[in-house]
Amino acid sequence: MSLCPLQVDKYLYHMRLSDETLLEVSQRFEKEMEKGLGADTNPTASVKMLPTFVRSTPDGTEDGDFLALDLGGTNFRVLRVKVSDNGLRKVEMENQIYAIPEELMRGSGVQLFDHIAECLANFLDKLQIKDKKLPLGFTFSFPCHQTKLDESILVTWTKGFKCSSVEGRDVVSLLRKSIKKRGDFDIDIVAVVNDTVGTMMTCGYDDHNCEVGLIVGTGTNACYMEEMRHIDLVEGDEGRMCINMEWGAFGDDGVLNDIRTEFDREIDMGSLNPGKQLFEKMISGMYMGELVRLILVKMAKDGLLFGGRLTPDLLTTGHFETRFVSAIEKDGAGDRDKLRSTVGVDGSVYKKHPHFARRLHKTVRKLLPDCEIRFIRSEDGSGKGAAMVTAVAYRLAAQHQARQKILEPLRLSHEQLLEVKERMRIEMEKGLGKETHAEATVKMLPTYVCSTPDGTEKGDFLALDLGGTNFRVLLVRVRNGMRRGVEMHNKIYSIPVDIMQGTGEELFDHIVHCISDFLEYMGMKGVSLPLGFTFSFPCQQNNLDEGILLKWTKGFKATGCEGEDVVGLLKEAIHRREEFDLDVVAVVNDTVGTMMTCGYEDPYCEVGLIVGTGSNACYMEEMRNVELVEGDEGRMCVNMEWGAFGDSGCLDDIRTEFDMAVDELSLNPGKQRYEKMISGMYLGEIVRNILMDFTKKGLLFRGRISERLKTRGIFETKFLSQIESDCLALLQVRSILQHLGLESTCDDSIIVKEVCTVVARRAAQLCGAGMAAVVDKIRENRGLDFLKVTVGVDGTLYKLHPHFSTVLQETVKELSPKCEVTFLQSEDGSGKGAALITAVACRIREAGQR
Repeated sequence: MSLCPLQVDKYLYHMRLSDETLLEVSQRFEKEMEKGLGADTNPTASVKMLPTFVRSTPDGTEDGDFLALDLGGTNFRVLRVKVSDNGLRKVEMENQIYAIPEELMRGSGVQLFDHIAECLANFLDKLQIKDKKLPLGFTFSFPCHQTKLDESILVTWTKGFKCSSVEGRDVVSLLRKSIKKRGDFDIDIVAVVNDTVGTMMTCGYDDHNCEVGLIVGTGTNACYMEEMRHIDLVEGDEGRMCINMEWGAFGDDGVLNDIRTEFDREIDMGSLNPGKQLFEKMISGMYMGELVRLILVKMAKDGLLFGGRLTPDLLTTGHFETRFVSAIEKDGAGDRDKLRSTVGVDGSVYKKHPHFARRLHKTVRKLLPDCEIRFIRSEDGSGKGAAMVTAVAYRLAAQHQARQKILEPLRLSHEQLLEVKERMRIEMEKGLGKETHAEATVKMLPTYVCSTPDGTEKGDFLALDLGGTNFRVLLVRVRNGMRRGVEMHNKIYSIPVDIMQGTGEELFDHIVHCISDFLEYMGMKGVSLPLGFTFSFPCQQNNLDEGILLKWTKGFKATGCEGEDVVGLLKEAIHRREEFDLDVVAVVNDTVGTMMTCGYEDPYCEVGLIVGTGSNACYMEEMRNVELVEGDEGRMCVNMEWGAFGDSGCLDDIRTEFDMAVDELSLNPGKQRYEKMISGMYLGEIVRNILMDFTKKGLLFRGRISERLKTRGIFETKFLSQIESDCLALLQVRSILQHLGLESTCDDSIIVKEVCTVVARRAAQLCGAGMAAVVDKIRENRGLDFLKVTVGVDGTLYKLHPHFSTVLQETVKELSPKCEVTFLQSEDGSGKGAALITAVACRIREAGQR
């Protein structure tokens, strides 16, 4: 009788799954995965998502001689795997299969592991390598709970094994014990893995994109590289770890009930483990033949097949084997898949069934249209894979050690930081002393600012803020009384290049023209106001209102200014214009401006600090210690110019080869050495030099140096801030590196992040050591057991880097335990600061006139 397709379809209808159903299954699966990864939800999850402690896939530079032990059934294999990376990347293998007698499978654990050790000894003897202590990877394909790469606790025996006293124990320790007992050889058991992980690692050696392992054979399972931050069961959130999904149990909680058919239920009821591994029972080789048999029986019973006759064979469970399904479906067309791998696959169903692989690929492509997923067949997966896990672990450990050795000099101990603090103190004393000032590197320049705001300041003040190609004119209204407040108006003007590099007269005429424009804009043309001038170039001050320009920097070259008093030049230009008169009360640098701005908010603020492109500090010093200025009464703010600390060679013992490389190629070699170790202009360049060194030594980017990495200044300090940002996933770090033309792996991203952390941490610690010297000096100056002081801070590095300020503050606390130091960020520091210095000067002047 001929069968009409409709009649057959009645039986198969529920097995034909629509795209919508498959998508739905895929979404349910994702939910189960999330459950397995969560610490709270894992106990009830059916997909267990077990951490394997395998943290990296092969990158092709693995090298060495390894052993592998592959135990997953009644036979087991011992392998020797030689991996070489002398430009050829090849793997040579020798192996031997040993049987496990039936009585040992049911005997004691000790007997089983003694037998394995005996076979290992035999293998080593045959190859005459018993005297070598080789690293070994152990593929142990039974359900285990792993706590480390080399520790695996057997949960339950399967596959007919019943050895006593093994369940609940670490199989690696048991094997080590048996080897030790023999005493005739020694090996280093590095890793224990399951066959799925072995498959991923084997394929990963041939294709670096392979980050998934899949087995579809008698049973089925998968593993993949998951982000550490998603794995609640393991400490740490940097990098990735391979997760053994144990996905066969998907559906055990009922989430697949709507797509399971009567045949699936019948198979499950008749299995050894009813209600368990339901997903596996729908897809793996152990059950597929049985499913077909049940459908055939049903159709025969209904008289639609074999003339309604049932043979004894057809009625026998297990008689229709999965290989029959493969054989019957062979149609000779052989539609071969051209895709190459990112999923490493092993297992008889995948390999032998003529259409399984093709349909699997097609389904995956349909469900993930945006992903190009390749499948690569694992040849000799698990044994070679265990050796690969071992080889990768060895490579990672050796590379980690090499990198740490290079980074070691950048990690400063408490003793070294104390030493830096002491040396800064010595240099400060030198700068303050009349006799020693000339040869001092830390110049300790008097600013003639002798008081911080006390809150009684009031009035309208102008401020001029000149420190680059743009400058600002500000009107600052200071109000006192209950509602102490500062109201500001400002306008930004640019300075054309021809004026920056013309004559001093032209430059100051341009500045006065802009002031005139501003006064008109504010409707204050006829008013004579006190003015504060922030002039951020190196100056020597002999008075609050006198600043002799020592040298132009930042691209300025206006003639007739160096060696002249900039306040005098400004006054002359005002007189030339004859439009208005201004009382230039103070000239200050930006560090002092920062201290004054914060001092208006906080009366304890007596220190200013800038950590941005460059770095500098100032603080209130006792007049008796400022030997360059007459008088012993009161205090004066000293502009430290601390960036030059170390120019005398006093930091040479902590400067590294990377600092020297950055210094040599800078615009001012040998100068500003402290600044070059701590400020934003240089940190990215230090990081780039370290990354170059790592890459040359094969410790990063697989040893490949890109042209971009060779480019000076390419690694901007803002990248340091971005890369170290806590909320940034490694994927984003990779995209920053990609922007720099650096093809990086996940491991590379972790390394780059570590380098950024080490360099930025050292910068913050060195800056903290300098600051500790300052606050301790203030405390000792005043003969105090305990000092409470505030530091006003400005600068992009301090403000934008995610950890710089924290490390700086911790360091100061550690090195100056007798000081309570508060750090206050300055908003709009230098301009407002100049106006406040002017306000304080006017207040003092008025008090003196009374």
